[in-house]
Amino acid sequence: MWAADLGAYEWDLATDRVRWLNDWCRQYDIDPCEGESHGERWRARVHPDDRARARHEYDEHVAGRRDRYEAEYRILTLGGRWRWIRNRGYVVRYGKGQKRLMGVCVDVDERKNTEAALEHSRRSLEALAATAPIWMIVADRDGLIEFLNRPFCADGPSPAAARGRPVTELIDNPDEAARIAALWRTIAADGRPQAHSMLLGDGRAINLWANPVREAGHVVGIAAVALDVSERRDRERDLLDAVTAEQQRFGHDLHDGLGQELTGISLLLKSLALRADKEAPALVQALREVLEHTNAAIATSRAVARGASPVGREHGGLREALKHLTQRVSRQGGPVVSYRASGGEPEELEPLLADNLYRIAQEAITNAVRHSGAEQITVRLERTPQRIRLIVDDDGRGIGGTGERAGLGLRIMRDRAELVGARLKVGTRAPRGTRVECVRDWPSGSAA
Repeated sequence: MWAADLGAYEWDLATDRVRWLNDWCRQYDIDPCEGESHGERWRARVHPDDRARARHEYDEHVAGRRDRYEAEYRILTLGGRWRWIRNRGYVVRYGKGQKRLMGVCVDVDERKNTEAALEHSRRSLEALAATAPIWMIVADRDGLIEFLNRPFCADGPSPAAARGRPVTELIDNPDEAARIAALWRTIAADGRPQAHSMLLGDGRAINLWANPVREAGHVVGIAAVALDVSERRDRERDLLDAVTAEQQRFGHDLHDGLGQELTGISLLLKSLALRADKEAPALVQALREVLEHTNAAIATSRAVARGASPVGREHGGLREALKHLTQRVSRQGGPVVSYRASGGEPEELEPLLADNLYRIAQEAITNAVRHSGAEQITVRLERTPQRIRLIVDDDGRGIGGTGERAGLGLRIMRDRAELVGARLKVGTRAPRGTRVECVRDWPSGSAA
């Protein structure tokens, strides 16, 4: 009893007298209530909220409806504080109708207070999670849900129903569900945090951040938060749409306005040079020099117009814009840049998507030229009824050796891809080099 820190007692139910077999009560500052009327005096010291439940357990056992008596309750100490104890007993019958309750008490105050604190924390965290504007998910390393704060989709499982089910069942887009499963496997295998952007079946854009949960150095689960960024993305799209429209207007003004006016001046100068050749030969050379400067200004205005709106229809769309980009980089010396397009020109490609795909290719080529030491760069644009895919391959040092500027460029490319609902994947190629791949799936039902 000493080793188990038990207080042992013998309670004569007929005379209501108790005898303690050790000094456990004194040790925990509890009135032993020895002598007569033990039951009444002891029950008076039990916390009012616990009294009825403890008495019920006692009555059930004494009446023979339960094999033993067991109850946990708070009792008032001599010092005036409430202490949790566990009381266990067993009725022993002897003689004619005589009964004694042989029992033990054990202090459980620390455990109960810890449980109460944990329960308070749990309720507080659940209340916080329920009102949070984000989704919170905890699952084991195999992807079985342990906690979910609210349904992911309108017809998705409730938090209670989701427990024990695969995390992929939260996603109503089969392709995205497969990517989430792959994401979980990756984190479980290498233990590194991952971020993912996805589109749900109803068109909402979701950003998800997942982090491994470790015990003893091993990944035992994954905690993730997800945020609906549709509204923010819509605002960004509206802003970029406005910027793109302004760039196109500026390009049109340069091409159709200033460019045409300069072309008219060039024609006029040619006509004057022909007249001067007959009437004022001394002015011919000066007029030709002015004509050269005017033609240079025309070329500059056309280049600026193309740069302001490289994927406009007047320039041949995205395919032609990428073709001119690769040709321009090749003419500058350095790596050999090749380009191939397949699947036909996506006539219905929205300007914002086309512009961002072009800028991603431009940034990937710039990184490869400036930082990777590549000798060959290949750009491919593939279009199918299901998706459009842009691939930029190089044979340089690989993604690990491209420096800080490339890191900034990678973040810019990711932001551009997320903005238009595309997926950006950057990785090392074998035997050397880097691949930048951007894929934009068409929403369900729009492929036709």
